[in-house]
Amino acid sequence: MQPKHFAGIRPTTLAAAMACAAALALSACGGSGDSTSSATTAGGGQGEGTTTAAPEPSSKQGGSGNSGSKADSGPSGGSGSTAGGPRVTALKVSGGGSTQFRVKGGDNSVQEFGEEGDEAQLREVAEVVHGFYADRATGDWRGACAVLSATLLKQLEKLAAQSSEGRGTDCPTFLAAFTGEVSPAEWRQITTVDAGSLRYEGEQAFLIYYGPEHTVYAMPMAQEGGEWKVGALSSAQLPGT
Repeated sequence: MQPKHFAGIRPTTLAAAMACAAALALSACGGSGDSTSSATTAGGGQGEGTTTAAPEPSSKQGGSGNSGSKADSGPSGGSGSTAGGPRVTALKVSGGGSTQFRVKGGDNSVQEFGEEGDEAQLREVAEVVHGFYADRATGDWRGACAVLSATLLKQLEKLAAQSSEGRGTDCPTFLAAFTGEVSPAEWRQITTVDAGSLRYEGEQAFLIYYGPEHTVYAMPMAQEGGEWKVGALSSAQLPGT
């Protein structure tokens, strides 16, 4: 089963190349396998999708959780709302650990990676991931680039420099240029994060969470200078969930 992605990236050849180079996919880039072993051994991220649309909102959400501070933030401290409604869904941190995400007889590489983080660690990482999507939803490209891992940032800037479209080589300009036109409703889907588990080992981790329609996703993370950074431009659906 091909992982689902909600990243708001235009379906271009460059975006596809960026997917392969900037994130070590849970399934091979362009493939349909379900294996996640490469992600856990290399500490890599999930591949970037090329679709800009997301499913319609669903009431299925795991747990009640708590709201994050990014839910009402716009790119300049605004409300994050437009004529089409708010673009950002409030963060939820229901917790419960990785056991709830394990697949009987399936590949549980991410679910069993390292050890389980505590509640404080889970919330810390969940706020980073949710904030990353919220920044993109509200057009705060500098904010989004600020939480990217050094490895991912270098890969993006290298791809930007190689681009023949002349859209700028810095991360904010490049990310803005290749993020497609996404409606407020679609961004609300993209920013749906109900964090359930943090699996970490050393400076590598995976945030496992419920996205739209109770679908399970994982985002790779890297710890740099005591801060957690996002390791991929989008999360990927865990195989079998």
